[in-house]
Amino acid sequence: MRKFRKGLSVRTTSQGDHWPVLLKEILGLIQPYPGKILVDCTVGTGGHSAAILPLIQPGGTLFGFDLDASAEARVQSKLGQEPLGFRFIHGNFAGLQTRLQGLDIQEVDAVIADLGVSSPQIDDPERGFSYVRPGPLDMRMDPSRGLSLAAQLEKLPVEEIAETLREFGDVQKADEVALAIKTEFTAGQIQNTVDLSKVLARFLPKPPKNPNSAQGKVRPANLFAQVFQAFRILVNREMENLKALLRVVPFLLKPGGIVAIISFHSGEDRLVKSNFSRLFQLGVFQEFSRDPVRTSFQEKIDNPRSRSAKLRWARKGDILPGEAITYPGGKSST
Repeated sequence: MRKFRKGLSVRTTSQGDHWPVLLKEILGLIQPYPGKILVDCTVGTGGHSAAILPLIQPGGTLFGFDLDASAEARVQSKLGQEPLGFRFIHGNFAGLQTRLQGLDIQEVDAVIADLGVSSPQIDDPERGFSYVRPGPLDMRMDPSRGLSLAAQLEKLPVEEIAETLREFGDVQKADEVALAIKTEFTAGQIQNTVDLSKVLARFLPKPPKNPNSAQGKVRPANLFAQVFQAFRILVNREMENLKALLRVVPFLLKPGGIVAIISFHSGEDRLVKSNFSRLFQLGVFQEFSRDPVRTSFQEKIDNPRSRSAKLRWARKGDILPGEAITYPGGKSST
């Protein structure tokens, strides 16, 4: 495996506020040699892209997708206004294949995706992702598209809100939490993200009388993070977009090409795992990660937001997805 130059840091350097997760592991997987064509589906602040781009020169091309239009300015501040071999594409990675074919790109060497929210998005209260500082009930990655969180809470019944909290946030007592949110929102008591947090605070466990007891040493699940994550996934249709990405990746990868996906939610991880396993059984992928790659102890210390990250990867074999492949139950891929 190729050795990458010493001194390559996992930290970004533009703002010092966002570190690309599992960077060294990603580089080791995709092997970014000169001339390769690569896709970063979630370019964000450009952390992964900044490390990859110089390694594929001369002659390589890196396409960076992001649904958040403000990502382009952040990437330019790191890579420059017109970095050689880099092309930013404002759009959803669910339309990855169509956008690339429009640029006359039929196959690529590797596709990577980091499904987490970047630190600048979390830390900017105006985006609505923060449960610490007041912000609008929005959470849209692209504010020009789709329904805001406020609009979702307006139209969804309690049962669907509860299902969202269970499926996308692993929230305990989801029915009770959903009822409280819907009731307070309808009454006009939830106007911003801090108002939402105040409602959630009712469901936090009471602190133990003895903090040194076994009960006191158990770290309770972060209800705020769980609920805000669930609503973010709902608002941005993240599971639907991930399913669309997984459908097109086998058609885009060259034989031997790599797809590597970093997820932060158990539902996303299960979806990626089952997809890679199924395509391996069908012969589309010649190998895949049976167990997720996790962040090191040191990376968790350096970047606490990386602690739940899971990286799964798969390598395409010589069978083309469009060829006749018999699926379980007698269905064919053609």
